Amino acid sequence: MVKESIQKSDYKLNDGGNAQAEKVPLAVEDSQNGETKTKRDTWSSTTESFLSHLGAVIGLGNIWRFPYITYTYGGGAFLIPYVMFAVLCGFPMLFLEVALGQYTREGAVKAWNLSPLMKGIGIGCGVICLYSCIYYITVMAWGIFYLVHTFTTRPLPWMHCDNWWNTNSCITYDTLLNGTMSVNISLHKELPIIEFWDRYVLRKSVGLENMGSLDNWQMVLSLIAAWVLIYFCIFKGVKSTGKVVYFSATFPYVVLAILLVRGCTLPGAAEGIRYYLQPNLTKLQDPNVWVQAGSQVCYSYAICFTVLVAFGSYNDFHIDCYRHTIILTTSCSMTSFIAGFAIFSVLGNLAEVTHKNVSDVVASGPGLAFQIYPAGLSLLPLPHLWNALFFLMIITVAIDSQFCCLEGFVTIICGSWKWANRNRELFNACLCSSLLVFGLVFMTEGGIYVFEIFNNYAVSGIALLFLATMQSIGIGWIYGADKFYEHIKEMIGYYPSAFLKFCWVIATPTLTTGVFLFFLIKYQPLKIGEYEYPGWANAIGWCMCLSSCICVPAYAVYQLLLYPGTLRERYRRATASIGKFEKRNSIQKDTPSLMEEEYIVQSI
Repeated sequence: MVKESIQKSDYKLNDGGNAQAEKVPLAVEDSQNGETKTKRDTWSSTTESFLSHLGAVIGLGNIWRFPYITYTYGGGAFLIPYVMFAVLCGFPMLFLEVALGQYTREGAVKAWNLSPLMKGIGIGCGVICLYSCIYYITVMAWGIFYLVHTFTTRPLPWMHCDNWWNTNSCITYDTLLNGTMSVNISLHKELPIIEFWDRYVLRKSVGLENMGSLDNWQMVLSLIAAWVLIYFCIFKGVKSTGKVVYFSATFPYVVLAILLVRGCTLPGAAEGIRYYLQPNLTKLQDPNVWVQAGSQVCYSYAICFTVLVAFGSYNDFHIDCYRHTIILTTSCSMTSFIAGFAIFSVLGNLAEVTHKNVSDVVASGPGLAFQIYPAGLSLLPLPHLWNALFFLMIITVAIDSQFCCLEGFVTIICGSWKWANRNRELFNACLCSSLLVFGLVFMTEGGIYVFEIFNNYAVSGIALLFLATMQSIGIGWIYGADKFYEHIKEMIGYYPSAFLKFCWVIATPTLTTGVFLFFLIKYQPLKIGEYEYPGWANAIGWCMCLSSCICVPAYAVYQLLLYPGTLRERYRRATASIGKFEKRNSIQKDTPSLMEEEYIVQSI
């Protein structure tokens, strides 16, 4: 069970900052305005805390997004900037967000009361989190759609060409494998899994100019089912979230191991793995490769999505979040690499039987995992069972990604809106229903084109890299890396590696700013496959991208205008900690910190 903040006998702080055995009514006094604060939930155990963070970083970003981004941007060439971002940005920023939440015990916005000038970072992350919640669940709906189609006594619909959506170009895997068709003819044929995706799941139109309708009622029902599952994961807040992760954070590894073994034993797998690992260095001249590498690290590590700060705020005050971060980042990147081996080994096999290059087997994009994984699993004995387990895994990791992101957003709202905090179940129901309505646009024939606008602009690498840069500057330069290191020592009992301080102050902002400018200089309008997005669509995309970025400078200007005096005086007051953090700075060094005492009070 989740710990109650204060039970029968409670404590409050006296003027000297010491804990006194005085009874107060189920609340902690707010040092800013004297109002009582409601209790804050915590994870019921260290295991639950770790698995919750593991569920946040092991999700669709690893198993669904990493393979198709790697495939799109040059295979091995993509891995070079990915590793750079993982070391210089991913690990330092993941730890920063978890430690920030654990120390402040607040959501992503109020945590920046440490330095209110940078509070716009939390708001910007909340905007990105909202965009992500709207479109990311579409992947979960696709997983549910596929899972339902595994429950049949007939052959799996993506393994034969006798369906109403198949064309004369359809050719089965067995036909290609048996060599009953010439190489020249096979080059112009398509596997049934590709037609299943394009012509049945998406029913894709020619572009945004032809959005179509909601005729695909099966996908609409899948989206509704996805939101119902998400609601029941988060409706109780951290009380229900913590229980889900025991299954959702561990099950994907079982299925992924099976996929890896099967994929590596297929003929031609070596060619696919060679494409995965052998870099084409000319690809590094493309700024999109660098932006997508940074974006993928932020996606898979859940950086700038509010969830790490929110989940960190539910930690015990003295939990060793530094050790956990090392394990989390290692697990996250290794999971992505393993998923890459699994999918590229199957791609190599399909390239061999279709007599194509690995890069030409299927169209790159968000459907890669929904074409390659099922094709590989369908070659196993009991293909219905293995496909069902795989899509159950996709749904599981999608639940992890979605409810973690949604929980981070809900934490921000409930921290600022008392009604939402008091009526959390009702608020969550209203929120999920509203996001469901917005998500219906992705179920139309032109929905995949809108999906790509969200994927490339609203929750893009540019927005994520900008906010990551602001976070590192906010802690490393404005609040002070040395001061933040002291807070970390209060929590875990020792100073972490000086490498983190180097990254916050120098490496992370330098790398992210450099890639940001490289992209802007060589920017090209969005193009997916042969479809070039019209100017108005790119303009809408940039507005969505800037809607999160603009929060940082806009809120900083607002803070500066709040105070009188010269610009230097305004800056000094706007960067000074407020609320309980202001009181903490006045406590003598030989007394326990206010944050530690608040945690003790809440844990009694």
